[in-house]
Amino acid sequence: MKLFGYEEGNGAQEKPMRLSEASILTNPAELRAIAKVLAELADEMESQGFGHVHLADRLTGLGDDVDLIVVKAN
Repeated sequence: MKLFGYEEGNGAQEKPMRLSEASILTNPAELRAIAKVLAELADEMESQGFGHVHLADRLTGLGDDVDLIVVKAN
């Protein structure tokens, strides 16, 4: 697994930077919802056509300023 991300407020950043650590500030209900979607994505990822999914497309209420993207590793 590799983590990538953008610095908040840095609109000039051309591509994501590699992260050595990431923190999720959330509550139990949000974390359970994220975990459920991640488990579903693990099943979907086994199909040939899987590329990437934005969790915001699967979960409502994550906030407009957050985007967690799951990408299938080669």
